Amino acid sequence: MARRATVFGLDVSADVDLPFLVGGSSARTGRPLQISLAGSRAPAPRWPRSAEVICEQRIAGGAVNFRIEADPEAGFLIWGPQYGRHFLTVDGRRATCLADGLDDSRWQRLLIAQVLPFAAALQGLEVFHASAVATSHGAVAIVGRSGAGKTSLAIELCRCGASFLADDVLALERAGESLIVYPGTPVAGLASEYANGLDREDGRADPIVGTIASDSRERLVRVGRTSPPARLAAMFFVERRRGAPREPLFRSLADARELFGATFNGVLTDGERLRRLLDVCALAARGRVERVLVDADVSASALAAALVQRLGLAR
Repeated sequence: MARRATVFGLDVSADVDLPFLVGGSSARTGRPLQISLAGSRAPAPRWPRSAEVICEQRIAGGAVNFRIEADPEAGFLIWGPQYGRHFLTVDGRRATCLADGLDDSRWQRLLIAQVLPFAAALQGLEVFHASAVATSHGAVAIVGRSGAGKTSLAIELCRCGASFLADDVLALERAGESLIVYPGTPVAGLASEYANGLDREDGRADPIVGTIASDSRERLVRVGRTSPPARLAAMFFVERRRGAPREPLFRSLADARELFGATFNGVLTDGERLRRLLDVCALAARGRVERVLVDADVSASALAAALVQRLGLAR
């Protein structure tokens, strides 16, 4: 089991096994994040009643899925009835998790999906709502709304020879006139329909090495080891629409404002963070950024083949 790994540009160390980090990167970045599991040895931090709710997501029927609360001194509480409670310090260097009796597949799901990316933003990285793979040309980011098929497209690109970098959350840092993409956790959440239909008998590589958890909606899978950090080479905004062409249409997207809307963290709005986000978006927009319009029924494998051809990658 893993107690140390570098994910989202953070050097994570924990006092408990973190199965979701097995196979994570070992390249240190100098940004520490200490994770502790509250329980009999260590009580949960006292949380002020005066804390402000800064983000809330609800499911059908109105029940809370997850919520983020903030206090200028205590930091942040990220929690959900099905995901436990996670207390994050103001500087993003320490997280205390309270599992609330839930198994690893529950409380660690929120840890990797929300807490770690939040800590990365607090420590000066930028996070985008995107999946990514590493290719011979550099990192390729896949941006899109929920349901656009970002994860399945990343998996299909890995089956075409790319290396897995991140699922759903992309951590970036400026390095001179380039943007460096840091690997996320070696875990991907696949729509059950796609996961159940995967055909691994076609001679292509299979990046999936095991299933962590599954339900009727999603299968959480472990992928092979993540790629080392890579320079961002291209970003593709995938737009699936019924009635759109089945042959993907590509067009250049050079407006940094559209990139701004792809941020994963819209609740940290202090001046320094917003300036950093704008700077990263402006730099990304000077590179290769394209919108991809394609019919909703086109398979992930067909779209991956089109991207491979568009990028000029050897298959």
